[in-house]
Amino acid sequence: MKKVAILSAVNVKHMSLISLYTDILKDRDDVRVDLIYMDKYGEDEDFPCDKKYRYVNVIDRNWSRVKKAVRYLSFIPYAEKIMNREKYDFIIVWNDVAIFMFADYLRRRYKGKYCVNIRDDMHYENRILNMRYEKCFLNSAFNTISSKGYLDFLPRRPEYMQIHSLNLSALRGMKAHGRMREEGEPIRIGFIGYVRFFERNKKLLDAFKNDARFELHYYGKGAEELEQYAKENGILNTAFHGSFPVSDTAKYLERIDVINNLYGNETINLRKAISIKFFHALYARIPILVSTDTYVGTLAKERGYGFEIDDTEIDGDLPSKLYCWYRSLSFKDLDSKAGEFLNMAIKENADLSQRMTEILGR
Repeated sequence: MKKVAILSAVNVKHMSLISLYTDILKDRDDVRVDLIYMDKYGEDEDFPCDKKYRYVNVIDRNWSRVKKAVRYLSFIPYAEKIMNREKYDFIIVWNDVAIFMFADYLRRRYKGKYCVNIRDDMHYENRILNMRYEKCFLNSAFNTISSKGYLDFLPRRPEYMQIHSLNLSALRGMKAHGRMREEGEPIRIGFIGYVRFFERNKKLLDAFKNDARFELHYYGKGAEELEQYAKENGILNTAFHGSFPVSDTAKYLERIDVINNLYGNETINLRKAISIKFFHALYARIPILVSTDTYVGTLAKERGYGFEIDDTEIDGDLPSKLYCWYRSLSFKDLDSKAGEFLNMAIKENADLSQRMTEILGR
C-alpha cells in the first residue's frame, strides 16, 4: 500500500481546495492518506484521512512577528520526526508557509517524491529566499499554482501547473441562475465566505443605503459586525448570516445575483490571486464585482462579467453606474463565456488527477 502525507502549516479550515487532492485519493484502496498539520486555534477539525497528526500550537494574532515565527518553527521537528518514521511514498505540501519551513528537508529527504501548492507570496522578491524556493521547486515531482499571475514573482526555472479553485463537491446540486434579474426586482449583491475588509464594505453599505434597486447580502463568519453597522445606521436593504458549513455554499449562491469580490489591491497577493469567488460566479452564472489593478479583475473584465471598482469610487454615484452596467449584460453571453472558462478549468484540474495517478500507479 502506498502512503501519502498532506503536510500543512495551517488549520484545516484554511486549506481551501485541498479537496482537489483528497477527491483523487479517497476512492483508492491502495493508498493510505495521513494529515500532518499545525493547529494554531486549538480546534480539532474533521478531515478525510486515515491518520491525523495534529500539532496543537495556539498562536495569538496580537503577538509580535518574532514570537509567532518562533512558535511556527517548533512545528518543524514534530513533522520531520513523523516523516522520517513513516517514510511516505509521496508528500503533498500545502501552502507557502509549509514550503518555506520544509524546503531544505524535502529536497534532501524526499527528492522527486513531493509536490508543492503555491497560493500566496512568501517574500519571493527576497533574493536569498527566492534561491531557497527555487531549489525546492526544482527537486519536486511537480509544482502547482492557483493563478498565473504568480508567475510574475516566482522563480523562473521551475515548471508550474495551474490548478483552479473550483470546489465542485461544495457546489454540487446547486441550481445555476438562468436569467438576469428583471427590472423592478432588487439586484442582490452577495459576499459569501469569511467576511472581512470591513471598512471597504461599510463604505459599500453607505453607498447603497436603502436603494430599492439593490440588496446587500453577507454570509459567513464576520458578517455580524456589518449587520451591527447596518442596524446602527438604518440600512435596511440587507441580509446577513454568520458562519455556515461549506456544504451550504450553494444555497447562498442561489440567493444572490452578483458576487462581491472587493478585496482591494494593497498587497501582491490581492493583486495576483484568483479568488474562489471568481469560480463561484462562473458556476452560478452571475457577474462579479472586482477591485482595480488585480489579475482576477482582468480575467473577469476580459470576459464581460466583471465590474471594476476603485475604493475611491465607492460613493453615491456607484449604484447608478452598476445598475446601468448590469442592465446592459446579456445572460446568453455570460452563460457562454462562463461555461467556456469552466470547461477549461475542469480540464486543467483533470491534468492534476492524471499526474497523481502516474505517480502513485493505477
